[in-house]
Amino acid sequence: MKVKELNFKVNLTYGDDNIQDDGFESLLQLMFIFWGVIIPIIGIIGIVGNILTGIVLFRREMRSTTVFFLRTLLITDTGIIVCAIMGVSVISITQLDSKELLFNDVIYPHIFTPINYFVMALQTLNVWTTVAVSAERYIAICFPFKSINLCNRRNAYIIIGVTTLFSAVYNIPRCFATGFTTCGDRCYMIITTDFGKTKFYTTVYSEWLYTILIYVIPLLILGVLNTLLITELTRMRRRRSVTNNKENTEFNLSIVLVIIVVVFIICQTPGLVAQFHFLDANFLMKWTCVSNTLFVLNSSVNFVIYTAVGRKFRTLLLKIFKKCLFGTEDSSNIDRELTTLTTIKDTYGPRTTSDELTALNDSE
Repeated sequence: MKVKELNFKVNLTYGDDNIQDDGFESLLQLMFIFWGVIIPIIGIIGIVGNILTGIVLFRREMRSTTVFFLRTLLITDTGIIVCAIMGVSVISITQLDSKELLFNDVIYPHIFTPINYFVMALQTLNVWTTVAVSAERYIAICFPFKSINLCNRRNAYIIIGVTTLFSAVYNIPRCFATGFTTCGDRCYMIITTDFGKTKFYTTVYSEWLYTILIYVIPLLILGVLNTLLITELTRMRRRRSVTNNKENTEFNLSIVLVIIVVVFIICQTPGLVAQFHFLDANFLMKWTCVSNTLFVLNSSVNFVIYTAVGRKFRTLLLKIFKKCLFGTEDSSNIDRELTTLTTIKDTYGPRTTSDELTALNDSE
């Protein structure tokens, strides 16, 4: 299989441009470094971090509406990591071995299209779930009385369901843009279909719609909501001379929001640039090596943010580990801690965010 058929780039739809022969070996080595080494390392660390985060989020004591959004983010992040490793890491490793024919010539051409679809659908769901979480926090803090009717479990289910359906349907055209054809005995290669070559798909769908729906609109909403949220939290903090645990929690949350937005911008911008084919094929593939690595990093870094900013999250995980290692002696303390995290709204009134992320990042 030629390199020009190796066109799976997670968040980049790349046509049939030829990679020049003089850059063939260096490109394979670069892909191996980024996709075959760095992405698996980041991905494995990210999966471990997501598992640890899931230990907290999937406890039955977690009853707040926002926890459902956080679980969705956790699942999509993990799915993106797994698809990226299957889609780009394995092929970048096997490309260096000319004897590895089974995966390169048989398996990969068959799995390319479905993996491309799933990773793009997961990205869409991930981005808009992040927007939904930010909107819920904004409503809960800035419109506390309205949040009683708006921020509930039923609406959370509806939003997640609609977002999931939209993500699945919107990315269906990707299933018809690529395919595979035989090139010999037990040999297949990836091809771009006639539909994948149309102006609608290459320009309207892959470039403009992707840019607007997956990057520009979500980023603008996140920027506005987080700016308003941070402004309100700062105003709330200044209105009171004595801070309490609730205010510390909300202020700590604002820091997390800023970090999430900054990480989103840093990790997603290179992938956005790669959507526009104004670069030559060689440089574009090198650019894609970096952008895909940052794309996986964005799905692997949330655990680091939680643990770096939230003492409560670290404390809770430590207590859970102690329970697993030493039996049930700390069970009552753990259950009380988890119950406290999920009843902040009842304790402090409707002005709280009702957000599990707030609890995860509670600074004592």
